[in-house]
Parts: sequence; C-alpha cells; structure tokens
Amino acid sequence: MRNDKYKKNLILLAMMGALVSGVTGCSDDGNDDESNPNSNGNSEPTLEFSSNVESSISGLAAGDAAENGERYDYSTLAVFDWKNYGDQTPKPRFAIVERHSDSATVVPLDQSIVNWSDEARGNDLEAICQIDDTYYLAAESGYYHDEDAGTYQYGRLFLIERDPTQGGLYSGLSLAATYQLTDDGNQSTYDDKSFEGLACAPSDSDDGSYNILLGDRGSGDLYWDKIHPMADITSDTAQVLELRHVGNIQAPLEWGTSRNISDLFYTEQWHYLYGVASLDPGDDSAPEGSEPNSTMYRSTSAFYLESDTFMQDMESSPHDIAIKAIHSFPDHKIEGITAYGTTGGMFYGSDDDTDANEYGLVKVQ
Repeated sequence: MRNDKYKKNLILLAMMGALVSGVTGCSDDGNDDESNPNSNGNSEPTLEFSSNVESSISGLAAGDAAENGERYDYSTLAVFDWKNYGDQTPKPRFAIVERHSDSATVVPLDQSIVNWSDEARGNDLEAICQIDDTYYLAAESGYYHDEDAGTYQYGRLFLIERDPTQGGLYSGLSLAATYQLTDDGNQSTYDDKSFEGLACAPSDSDDGSYNILLGDRGSGDLYWDKIHPMADITSDTAQVLELRHVGNIQAPLEWGTSRNISDLFYTEQWHYLYGVASLDPGDDSAPEGSEPNSTMYRSTSAFYLESDTFMQDMESSPHDIAIKAIHSFPDHKIEGITAYGTTGGMFYGSDDDTDANEYGLVKVQ
C-alpha cells in the first residue's frame, strides 16, 4: 500500500506534467524556450538537460520524483552490464540515477541490498522496463555458450521487486521471479542474439498479464511474449518464455550505426514504439577509427503493445517497423531510455565504455 506521502508526490508529478506546456513555450525564433526568469532575473530549471556521469548505463526505467528538489528533479533506475567473472563479479548490477537540476549523480545499489535469492546474480544486464509501482523486469543480453563444456548459462529475465513508497529504491531490490528465454536443449536458437531492447505493457486482456517485447541489437528482430507476474511470483521454478518473432527494425544506412536496437521503450500513453540505434567502434562492422554515435527513433505508425489482437496480427505477419529519427547523439553510444511521466521528455544514458558517459533528458513529444 502506498502511504499518503507517496500519493502526494504522485499528484505533484501529475501536476508537473500538466504544467509542462506553460514551462516550455516557444521563443520568437521558433526554438523551444524551456526556462522562465524568476523574480530575481534568474532562470528556473529546464525540462531538457545533459550531464557527464562516470558510470556506463545499459538500461533505464522510471524511478521516483525527488522528495526535496527542483521542479524537474527525478530519479531513474539503471542497470549495468557487468559480467559474472573476474573483478566484475561483485560489482553492482543496479543504480539510482538522481537528477539535480542540470546535473546527475549515479548511486549504485550495493549487492548487499539486492537479494538474488538462490539465483546467480544477473550477468550482463542490458535492459529494464517498469511493470508497475512495485515491479520491474530486467533482461540479460542472452546466453553464454561455454563451448569447451558444451553448456549454456544465463539467458534470463528477472522480475524485480522494490518498496513502492517514496524513496523506496534506496532500501534495495529483491528477486521475485525468473524467466528463461527457452527450454533447456533449445538455447542454440539464440546463439547469435544479444537482447538490448525490452519494452512492456499491461495486456488489454485484463487478466493481470503483461505483453513484453525483446529486441536483438544486431539483426533488429523483435520477439513478443506474455507473462503473468503475480502468478509467476508463487512459482518455485523459472518460467520458460515462448518468444514469437513479430517484426524487425532496421536503422537507415545514413545514420551510420552498427546496432539497430540498443534499447526500446513503450508507453500506452503515446502509442509509439521508441528505440535507439547506435555505433560501437568495437563492433566488427564499425569503420576503422570511428567514434560512438546514436540516433533515437520512434515508429512512424501507431504501435499497440498492450493489445493482444495487435500483437497476434504482427505474429501472423511479421514485418519491418518503419521508424523516424527524433534525436541524434553524435558522440555517445546511448543504451538506456525511459520516459519522464507525461511531460513528453525522455531520459537517456550512454555506455561509452569509458568513465566519460552522458545522462540527460530530451523532449520527444
């Protein structure tokens, strides 16, 4: 149950979204004017911002409004792509990214407050989406094939539980349920897949199920399935997904990217599928001497992840999803995006394989 304090913060966040049009008026030259001078002649915080952060971010999901902060201060939940070997093993898999006006701070959640139950901690977490106020779904990139041993490891999605009250993320996270990409013996089906995009939405079947969409970064293939989080929590064993191919996303050649899907995002408030294509200079297909860059995009046509009928129609006739560019990042490999409530803003975070990454927010609606 949410406490009264949390409800008040949600109401405040909704009011902030309604006020965005008043804060982001148009200037005489046609550019958005997202700041208003206060009585002292200074500018109030703007919706859009960018900040340098040391930590590489692999995925983002909605978090909490700041209890005491500026107008647009809001925190998101991030995942890291550390692996289960060597000195990466004990490193945090989750972090809270705090916005403070026009700067950001990444606060890793120590492993001591993340309860993995009997599961091996997440390996190479690449994406996360918010199920509701209490639960998130986080995804590993795929399977690791140990060719010498002839075995497959990982290939999991995790239903993660949090304290839903204001600031509850700081108290830690707990594993509530686990999903496997496929049955044992069929893992080779996903040998060449690296899932970096994950979107989710409550199904319109009104049975407590959620439709989830996974995107492979290289091929751009999209896969759909349904999960039943509240029922899955009661199971003592991992649930096995039945992923179905429903479409494909291809970034135009002129964008100069090597990965078609570095993240995905969907909300039924907007009815578009959002994503990011990126160039990693370390990819085999990347030109020699190239620098990281990314393009955020959305589907040109309406998308209805929450609709079972819509997704079933896509399954019966998989096709390419037409996309349009909405923002470019010429110097960063963006791997995490998530919307900021109803403001029309999208938080983003980069994984530039350095300690000079970028986190910020851009207007997309």
